[in-house]
Amino acid sequence: MNMNIPNTLTALRIVLIPFFCVLFIMGPQYYPYAGIVLVLSGLSDMMDGFLARKLHQETELGKILDPIADKLTLGAVVISMWYVYHRNYPWITLALAIMFIKELLMAIGGLVIVQKGKKLVKAKWWGKVATVAFYASMITIVALNIFAKNLRLDLIVPIIALFAAAVMIIALVMYFFMGLRILKGEHVSGTIDFEKEKLKKSRTDIAG
Repeated sequence: MNMNIPNTLTALRIVLIPFFCVLFIMGPQYYPYAGIVLVLSGLSDMMDGFLARKLHQETELGKILDPIADKLTLGAVVISMWYVYHRNYPWITLALAIMFIKELLMAIGGLVIVQKGKKLVKAKWWGKVATVAFYASMITIVALNIFAKNLRLDLIVPIIALFAAAVMIIALVMYFFMGLRILKGEHVSGTIDFEKEKLKKSRTDIAG
């Protein structure tokens, strides 16, 4: 039985979540290890979709597991960041709240679309940019707190976090308008219409 590498990477991303949370919350001496875990999580997020297409290993399980892993990771990182940094960097609370709410709204929007008999199976470029911005900002914040404590981190850290939050808001707006198009019945690349797929399958079965 051949191993599905993309699904394995996605599962690894979920497994890494508690390791990051524990290491990060344990204190500054563990930040380097938490940073390494976060980098590995980001790399797995970038590679699983690419490898699924490259190796022709796209599966229904992977399409379900990937967004779940994304949202669990973001939620865990946001909560951990807030717990550790909100006293030193008060404005980071706003940025992290925006990130959390964005993912929550995305999850709700996805459920609404599925209830309408449709499903978005491919992330759009703006969603990928938002993911990169999230990981890059979080990794940068951890790195600054390890290597650049003499800088004005009380100013720099919130700015970095707010930049990532702004990119994520833009992605949310883009997905919102795309979701409206899907709900109106317009064709959107990367979307499956379950009713049409069932009809097509029944016709194929009858013809067979």
